[in-house]
Amino acid sequence: MRTDGTAAKSAALKAFIAAVVTGGAAVIAHSLLTLEPRSLNVYAAMLAAFTIAGSRFAIKMPGRPATVSVSEVFIFASVLLFGPAAPVLTVAIDGLYISVTQQDRRLYRTLFNVAEPAISTWLAAEAFFAVAGVAPGAPLSTTMPVIVPAAVAMAGVFFAFNSGLTAIAVAVENDISPYQVWKSHAWYLAVNYHAAASVATLAVSGGSRINFGVVGLVGPLLVLSYVAYREASTRVDEAHRHVTDVERLYRASVEMLAIAVDAKDQVTHGHIRRVQRHTLRVAAAFGITDPRELKAIEAGALLHDIGKLAVPDYVLNKPSALTPSEFEVMKKHASMGARILTAVEFPYPIVPIVRHHHEQWDGRGYPDGLIGAEIPLGARILAVVDCFDALTSDRPYRPRLNDERAIEILQSRKSTFYDPAVVDTFVELIPELRRADAADDRYRDTHASVVAGLSATAARELSDIEARHLVRTTPIACAAAQELIEERVGTIGAADACLFAMNAAQDALLVSHATPRIREAVGRLTIPVGSGVSGWVAANRSTIAPASPVLDLGELATACGVQVCVSVPVFVRAELYGVLTVYLAEPSTADDTVSAVGLLAQEVGLAIAGGLSSQHLHLRQAPRPVIAAAS
Repeated sequence: MRTDGTAAKSAALKAFIAAVVTGGAAVIAHSLLTLEPRSLNVYAAMLAAFTIAGSRFAIKMPGRPATVSVSEVFIFASVLLFGPAAPVLTVAIDGLYISVTQQDRRLYRTLFNVAEPAISTWLAAEAFFAVAGVAPGAPLSTTMPVIVPAAVAMAGVFFAFNSGLTAIAVAVENDISPYQVWKSHAWYLAVNYHAAASVATLAVSGGSRINFGVVGLVGPLLVLSYVAYREASTRVDEAHRHVTDVERLYRASVEMLAIAVDAKDQVTHGHIRRVQRHTLRVAAAFGITDPRELKAIEAGALLHDIGKLAVPDYVLNKPSALTPSEFEVMKKHASMGARILTAVEFPYPIVPIVRHHHEQWDGRGYPDGLIGAEIPLGARILAVVDCFDALTSDRPYRPRLNDERAIEILQSRKSTFYDPAVVDTFVELIPELRRADAADDRYRDTHASVVAGLSATAARELSDIEARHLVRTTPIACAAAQELIEERVGTIGAADACLFAMNAAQDALLVSHATPRIREAVGRLTIPVGSGVSGWVAANRSTIAPASPVLDLGELATACGVQVCVSVPVFVRAELYGVLTVYLAEPSTADDTVSAVGLLAQEVGLAIAGGLSSQHLHLRQAPRPVIAAAS
């Protein structure tokens, strides 16, 4: 379905092409009516042939959507000798020939390639004769005092309309600035056209013939200039391709490193891409236009947390508050990331952005305690954008916040954590950025893009068949363990508990037993190992307290009336059986509660081990069947 913006762009392009084609048709028709065949001679045919042949030897300017050739010399010479009509028809035929011999033969482009040079040539000719003060086709003298300004006017008008109309067409078609398109090649075309007008003026004497003496002197210089420029252009083009290849290699390296960080940090690639896009948008709002600085910000947004590759997993993905010593370990990722990227030798200043993206406006950040404007602008922008996206994304230690609450947090940290100007600019841009995120699937966090799931919601979407298959392969807690859980949890207070058991594939936790109040709600809950709170405990075999129950239960946490949880691994005979998670109605947990849950997990493990031993002993002591002897 076409969007309003696309439809508007298409309508503008059609209107512009229609206007140019209409003007070109009028000019061509006028030239056909005013052309006097009797005034043409062998010079006219020769110049037309050289014009068409010269356009075949055009040289593309390296890195720019424009070409230069010697054909303009013959166009201007034809103007001086025969007036506007003959060269207008020549360039129209040349434009048609170029269009039909190219792969892109769209009708509107063909019509434009015929009409635009006809308009430019006709207006250039009219400018020349208006300044020279003679009628088109009248004899000229190179000694006329106005011949130089007339030639300059001809070249200037041709340049203005040829480059201007083409730049507008390219800009409208690609939805970019016409001025940006025009200025990328304007200087080269201006020099080329004025040089062509000068040579044409020298080659024409008396206004009736070509001065072959001048052509003999200037011709070799033109050929030599063409060959030299083509050789230089080829080398520059090769160098440009090499730079492009190196740039592509750098981008690929950045992407691979970013994916590695995503996998270790348990974040989605959608988060990384949003941070990158939002950071660049804020940078643009601050007027940053330097290509090197923009590339540094673009890469820095992807790789600002690359130092986390050196942070232990149990610290990096701990789904609860870090201890002071763990936080000191985490803080090292900024300086470590700078060290890693220094070894890569990026061609733009990415290292300062990565090193300083955790500095604070008031100087209390790390690793260097920079204050205010001492912090690189790219790092200041990245800090604000990354904080907002982290707050509005699920994390192993808490569910996401809505935009309004995240904005409140940013505003409260102005002039302490963050540059106030950056915060204000970013907050103003949030509605625009959110619309862009919603319109582009690459910035959405879908189940398929999650590197390590951050909630159990996706897991609960397993089909009934898959769930039943997993349940059949899951050990069931013995009656003694079940009684023990219900008895002890009742003494903790307003609490409920789930005993999760590992499935046969050792990649998911299934509910082996749940206390009565929540049993029906969570009975079919499945949590992938590494996800949520209980999944993290299973993966790391470490206790977590306190943590958010939403990460395990999703919306069920509210329905069950629980606010915090304690999760402890359960071992049976030194092997991980599963996880015991106690969900509490109170918003905080005391140390004795954590100790009680830890002790309960140990007793549950012993009870299950005892149950398994009894079952094994019962099987060993079962009587053998009696077989009657044959009579």
